[in-house]
Amino acid sequence: MSASLLEYAPAVTGVVLLAVLLAGVLAGRSKSRWTALAGGIVLIFAAGVVLTAVGGGPENDDPAAELTALYTITLPLLIAFVAGWLLVRGGWLRRFLVIAIGAFLLVAFPYAAAGQATATAFLPGG
Repeated sequence: MSASLLEYAPAVTGVVLLAVLLAGVLAGRSKSRWTALAGGIVLIFAAGVVLTAVGGGPENDDPAAELTALYTITLPLLIAFVAGWLLVRGGWLRRFLVIAIGAFLLVAFPYAAAGQATATAFLPGG
């Protein structure tokens, strides 16, 4: 990633994570909630594969390293999507826990290695 764009990596990653969280909320509000959940999970996994291939993955050809990169990029996005999906229905405790998980991800993920890899894949010159 370009050194001049490195300072924007947390912001880019936070926006991506917030968009995924909001997509989960929209999926939870749809009439076919379970289909939307399954479709969202498949799309996020596919996006993780693309992000890993484009720029978030390791520079070598080690399959284990590529799988680890895919896991570290995709897992927080999946958690954010499912958290948004769960937020729509449930009691106050469930909603509180989901909001706490979402807030934690929005604060911690952009500064984590997976967040940097996601931002690297999204920012030009990554």
